[in-house]
Amino acid sequence: MRLSRFIALCLLLLLPAAARADDIDPAQAQALGQQLKDWLAGLFGPSVKLPELPWQITGAGDHYVLTWPIPGLTSPSGDVATTTNLRPLEGGRWSIDGMKMPPSGSFTMTIPDPSDPGSGTPLKVEFAIGKQDTRGVIDPSFATASTLHTEMGDLMVASESANQRQEQRFDRYLADTSLTPTANGRLDLKMDAAVNGWKSASQVASGTPVAIGIQAMRAAGRVNGVNRDRIAGLLAATGGLIGALPPDITTKADKTDISPAARAQLHLLIDSLQDVLTEVSLVETVDGLQAEIAGMGGLTMKHFLIGFGGASPDGKLHAWLDLGLDELASPSLPPKVATYLPHHVAIKPTLSGVLTADLHKLALDAIEENADSDSLAPDIATIFSHGGVVLGIETLSFDLGPAKVEGSGQLTALSPDTWHGEAHLVAAGFDDLTTQARSNPDLQQALPVLIMLRGLAKPDGKRLVWDIVSDGPTVTVNGLDLSKMSGGDKPAGKPPAGKPGQKPSR
Repeated sequence: MRLSRFIALCLLLLLPAAARADDIDPAQAQALGQQLKDWLAGLFGPSVKLPELPWQITGAGDHYVLTWPIPGLTSPSGDVATTTNLRPLEGGRWSIDGMKMPPSGSFTMTIPDPSDPGSGTPLKVEFAIGKQDTRGVIDPSFATASTLHTEMGDLMVASESANQRQEQRFDRYLADTSLTPTANGRLDLKMDAAVNGWKSASQVASGTPVAIGIQAMRAAGRVNGVNRDRIAGLLAATGGLIGALPPDITTKADKTDISPAARAQLHLLIDSLQDVLTEVSLVETVDGLQAEIAGMGGLTMKHFLIGFGGASPDGKLHAWLDLGLDELASPSLPPKVATYLPHHVAIKPTLSGVLTADLHKLALDAIEENADSDSLAPDIATIFSHGGVVLGIETLSFDLGPAKVEGSGQLTALSPDTWHGEAHLVAAGFDDLTTQARSNPDLQQALPVLIMLRGLAKPDGKRLVWDIVSDGPTVTVNGLDLSKMSGGDKPAGKPPAGKPGQKPSR
């Protein structure tokens, strides 16, 4: 799947070849192959020596056929290459169809050993693909939208080494990708992918076997406002950095001691990240999860969500993380314990108020040869100087037995040790949870905490409310200063200072 996408990306950025649909000869096929090789060489720059690419491009009537042998692959059918049909269209566009991987095969790769650089463990991989359908339309000039559709069915991948055995099966894999030009000359990338009927069984060494099954997985990704010039500079700087790093970088004790040439390429890489895109987001969901550990038990989950994203309107970063789950259960746990597993959890933290220009300067200063915490302190202080760094909780909700909690909050940090934050929490069924904890041995350890929280709460009908305010190290809950509950940092036995005869305030 990754190989297919790489081929499509190469073609996406390739300049259109001068060929008519009914006029393809060996010379034109050779010219197209050389264009691909020249593009890859220019992509990474002269510092990176690319290996000889094994692909072949031939003419087949009204289209080209690109064949890419997979090194080390053996297949019962004798088919050991990925093939793709390329058809020139009007306007310099290309049609991709008939992209096929071998229907089955096996190969062996070496997994590096982090504790012993230079050595590794052989890993044998076997695969089988029952159905394949990959097709798309590519516009290398970016004047119109480019699309790619990939579908695979009855997919099996098995891997085995001296320490691990794993087998995965997919009923169906589907991915649709598009690259669309915008009015300002940038590009919007969109990807939607889905997997149905995923099953996995694995065992590490002589450990306990683990089985996982998922009814459906989905992923939706967006990258808006892609700056083509910045991407080209980023790839060139990455290639230059790889070429400038010493061959023994993985075995050196001090990996921060790099050459001036490598440091210069790292500088270019950081510069290329400026204005490289305007917005990014990725949301993944899992439905119908089942996991089983042999001899220990298992769990189920109806729905799981994880997402993240970020944007920088007006040069200010806004980033978010989204986590959620529904109907977590474990038939292996005793009923009195299983009933307190959360059936619903949702939390969405956010980060805002940081200028991307300040982050850029911090990153550049951090790669200087003599950079340390003292030299970077002014950069860090600058990050907090534009109204503060804002950490928020847009959504917070969870349940614990009969108790259901919801809340939100925000904290503004003016320096690493100066902040102001406020949070609002509301709970229903909290008293029922406390009552159950008194009679349930598995919850009695939490009883002192529940009693303390109940004492700090403010009743609101059948609900309990906690309004939390924090200024620096001081925290108050419903107006009660928690530092005074433990005596704060005042010496014990000494009354607070005040006017003669004045009683301490309460």
